[in-house]
Amino acid sequence: MSVRLFYVDESFDSAKFCLSAIAIRHGDWRDCFARVRQHRVLLKRDHGLLIRKEIHATEFVAGRGRITAPGRIIGKHDRVRIFESMLRLVAQLPRVTVFNVCLEQKDHRNAQLAAWDRLINRIERTMLAFEEREFPLRRRLAANLPPSVADQDRKMIEERLAAFRPRAMIFADKGRELEITRAVRKMAIFNPIPSAVGTWDDGEAVRNIPVERLIEDPVFKDSHQSYFIQLADCVAFALLKREVPPTHHVRKYGIDRLFDKNVTGVCFKQASRDDPFGIVRR
Repeated sequence: MSVRLFYVDESFDSAKFCLSAIAIRHGDWRDCFARVRQHRVLLKRDHGLLIRKEIHATEFVAGRGRITAPGRIIGKHDRVRIFESMLRLVAQLPRVTVFNVCLEQKDHRNAQLAAWDRLINRIERTMLAFEEREFPLRRRLAANLPPSVADQDRKMIEERLAAFRPRAMIFADKGRELEITRAVRKMAIFNPIPSAVGTWDDGEAVRNIPVERLIEDPVFKDSHQSYFIQLADCVAFALLKREVPPTHHVRKYGIDRLFDKNVTGVCFKQASRDDPFGIVRR
């Protein structure tokens, strides 16, 4: 079974709500973690940034919070450069993909839950697409086994190839976890999806397509306990600053340009055909 681990966090203001998820293959997780930790070690060496100190993008970029040992200060310019280095780090992780949702607050009664709905459905559809792409290949490989392979070995190989089932696990920052968990559980039973072309094959405009490829409920953790959730927070913050009119501070340091400069290369563009970087907007 192939599992992708999705690390999710949000950033928002009164106009926009952004939700970003960093997807890591389970087989790459330890390598990814080692790279992230090494990056934090280098930040401590070069800037005095404490390894266990949480990087919360909003406060960090604004210059708030004590993040170094007493007697050492990281100025705003260096904070922005460190923030950008976190975005570059995301893009350099092995086989990583990033899913992004950006919704107008005014268009939704609860933009947070709406964004989670969009994200979960994109994850589900992506896992299904991986499955549909992989199954024919594995069936063909099984069919092409040489006649010399013993029946018992042939059966074992076929069973192992057929066992491929892409699945997803979600890890997110704490906050409204009860509401989000309830919404995700409901989607496993009732998940109405409008047809992208007006109607489905049966003539109905909406079809119930339950979410089946998530393992368990989302796991909620304090973000200071997860480097990957902190990275997702950085991506979501960079996306938000890309999407809203820049303040003087944001424009001065080029924060509104950091998402395009560093992250778009690993954005999962298939998540939305309506956006060049796959950002889900409705």
